[in-house]
Amino acid sequence: MGAGCAGVSSLDLGVAFACVIGAGMAAIAGALFIVLVPVKNDLFLAASLAFAAGVMLYISFVDIYAGKAIGHFEDAGYTSAEAFTYATICFFAGFPISWVLDKISHRAVYHGSMLASGSSFCTPSASASCSSCCCTGGEAHIDEKSAAACPPCSHVMVHVAPQPVASGDGEDVMAGGGGKQAGGRAGSSAGGEDAVSQEERTKKLVHLGLLAAMAMALHNMPEGLVTFVGYMDSITSGITTAVAIAIHNIPEGMVIASAVYFGTGQRLKAVMWTALAALSEPLGGLIGLAVVCGGSMTDTVFGILFGLVGGIMVYISLKELLPGARRFDPKDKVTTALMAAGGVIMACSLVAIAFSQPQEGPELEPFMSEVAGGVTATEEEAMPLAPPPLP
Repeated sequence: MGAGCAGVSSLDLGVAFACVIGAGMAAIAGALFIVLVPVKNDLFLAASLAFAAGVMLYISFVDIYAGKAIGHFEDAGYTSAEAFTYATICFFAGFPISWVLDKISHRAVYHGSMLASGSSFCTPSASASCSSCCCTGGEAHIDEKSAAACPPCSHVMVHVAPQPVASGDGEDVMAGGGGKQAGGRAGSSAGGEDAVSQEERTKKLVHLGLLAAMAMALHNMPEGLVTFVGYMDSITSGITTAVAIAIHNIPEGMVIASAVYFGTGQRLKAVMWTALAALSEPLGGLIGLAVVCGGSMTDTVFGILFGLVGGIMVYISLKELLPGARRFDPKDKVTTALMAAGGVIMACSLVAIAFSQPQEGPELEPFMSEVAGGVTATEEEAMPLAPPPLP
């Protein structure tokens, strides 16, 4: 088994990165779903977000915080009370970290949209289909100040509905919505103004898709760190975390692909921009690699990292996944049920994995040491226990 860094084998590093890349590339699956099989039912998106929230909340509270973070502090020599205190501090420290990243991404998206259009996309005069609003990762609107004026948009079906377009004489022309109200000139000017309106909407959709990709790239970096650090501690933690993140990356890929695809009509461009945004997940894994290779990963370091990771995952679930699910399922037809189902399925899988793992004992310690750390046991350690002497 090849040598890695800080006592971690190269095989473990490679598999950890594979988990990170797989979780990030799940967004491409969402993009492919959009360009190949357009979905017209918002309940599908609500179910996906709610299920991912249930998975992440269960893992964060039960496995990462209560199991990993506290357990590592105790293994480092702290008392139970001290371990609980330090793990709790690290857990809630993950909230402001996520909050700062969230604000950075939203501020970048908002200012980018304002620079591109010179005004807010979501205004009180927006049409009922909210064609000018942007759905980004659970946030239904770009302009938070006027978000209430627009109903929730579908992540998947980005409607290209009529919008007001300024005419040459200063009057508003509703493309496809009745035309001018003065002088009966709507019929004569509808064709040209429809083309202008369509061109403007296309530009907005494409630009909003790119902004959504930027927002996804910013907040996916800590998720890559979460997955990488999780695998460094245990295969179970890394894989389950990667699965949870992959599930909620699928709708995010739909967000980007829907805007770009319905704005340009080009499938390749929609998938390409989604893939570029997904590359931020491996970047977070590289940050985790720098932490691992920068020094010995002691139990204290693992305790701190898992406390932060648990807080980050809970924040993402409460701030993005659940609100996004409720926006697409305002009557709660599937949200609560799928959130509970996500937790139950993850609980059952962790229980099954726990029972499937061999119980550690004196005769298995050399083998477990080699598998976990890539250290080959000495001949003396590998020798079976001698039978008791005959009387």
